[in-house]
Amino acid sequence: MASNVATPVAEDTTDRFAGYQPLRPWVAKHGGHIFASFSAAEWFIRGHRAELVRSGQLIVRRGAAGSLVGPQFERVVLDILRTESLRTLEQEAAA
Repeated sequence: MASNVATPVAEDTTDRFAGYQPLRPWVAKHGGHIFASFSAAEWFIRGHRAELVRSGQLIVRRGAAGSLVGPQFERVVLDILRTESLRTLEQEAAA
């Protein structure tokens, strides 16, 4: 006989803010080898916002608070850059 009691679900630690930080301090500490400036990081995000949000590594906030980036933000940025580089190489080879 089926029970109407909900089955407990293991805690999903991927949906926590631990490890998220504002974009500006992240760029200052980690972004130098990818982004020459905070403006460069903002420009990159504008072009890839949907993919970054879908990855769970960008939380867009309005106003002075600024966006938050997750602990795997750099990995996602590198994946995007790799994909773009491969696309460029394929286009050059096809030309």
